[in-house]
Amino acid sequence: MNDIQWIPVEPNYKNQLRFGNTVFLGGIFIAAIAAAIWIDKLPTWIPLAIASGIFVLWLILFIFWAPARCRVTSYALETDVVRFRLGALWHRETSVTHNRLQHLEIERGPVERMLGLSRLKLFTAGGMGSDLVIPGLAPAVSEEIRNNLIAKIRDEVLQEGSITSSVEAAENDSEEASVQQDENEQASSSPKVKPE
Repeated sequence: MNDIQWIPVEPNYKNQLRFGNTVFLGGIFIAAIAAAIWIDKLPTWIPLAIASGIFVLWLILFIFWAPARCRVTSYALETDVVRFRLGALWHRETSVTHNRLQHLEIERGPVERMLGLSRLKLFTAGGMGSDLVIPGLAPAVSEEIRNNLIAKIRDEVLQEGSITSSVEAAENDSEEASVQQDENEQASSSPKVKPE
């Protein structure tokens, strides 16, 4: 088996992960502090312990998890397959073959635009949502990947169309040959009348 040439995402992707974690955990942190202030019957140490735990979790995600996930997150573009892997502690790899691709989208949220990033979404046949999302790409890279994949899909459709037309032509030829054979058999089996 040949070695897969994994291409890492942009290093700025770890900052996007850090921002997302900060927003999510920041909201929970603020809610815990607000609970400590406004709920009189609740012992103060409970929300403060929760807030402290959230702060420690945020530090771990900020310092260790985001860089580890950014290091692992990568993609590979092969002749007929797009591969994507991500993870920090647990790694997951997803593959999508070109012949299953229906359409592709490039998305850029406000944080991604600020960090100079984009994400490429690949949709396959039969799926309601995107089957594969490659985040942390530079906009020019995501456009190049999208254009290359569209060109490959277009070439496959054209080749498939020529194969289909060749098969249909062969089927038509075989039908004409069988009709001709039936006519010959009928002509040879019909009784011959002798002239008087």
